[in-house]
Amino acid sequence: MEFVTLYWFEIAAGLAALGLFIHTLALSRRLKSYKKLTTLLQGGSLEEFICRLEERSKSQQQLIADLSSQIASLQAEVAAYPHCWHLLRYNAFDNTGSNLSFSLALLNARAEGFVLTSIFGREDSRVYAKPVVGGKSDYTLSEEEIRAIKIAMGERVR
Repeated sequence: MEFVTLYWFEIAAGLAALGLFIHTLALSRRLKSYKKLTTLLQGGSLEEFICRLEERSKSQQQLIADLSSQIASLQAEVAAYPHCWHLLRYNAFDNTGSNLSFSLALLNARAEGFVLTSIFGREDSRVYAKPVVGGKSDYTLSEEEIRAIKIAMGERVR
């Protein structure tokens, strides 16, 4: 016991040094595992990877915004083209058969477009084209033309 009392300072310093060595060893292992975690397969660090990912995200968001504006302009352009249509065949005159006369309504979603009518008779056939705006025309429309327009726009006609 006399040994401990004589050399207590050296023993305490040795134990402290041993404790610091063990602590340094533990920190070294943690640092090694952290470096493994931050080093990616491509050889860069996690920070570099996150920066590249952020740049890619910004460029993709810009591309998405560009595509959204292009889609909106295409939708507006497509809405202007006639995509609502109806072909109504009928007999214009009592003495003809086979429903050879017709009215064809070609309209867009705003009920703009035209109606094309062909009147077939025994001696001649005539074709008329009338512009349609808002489901109506500046020209007089026949019952068949009005009916073709209404059916093209999805209205129920009796």
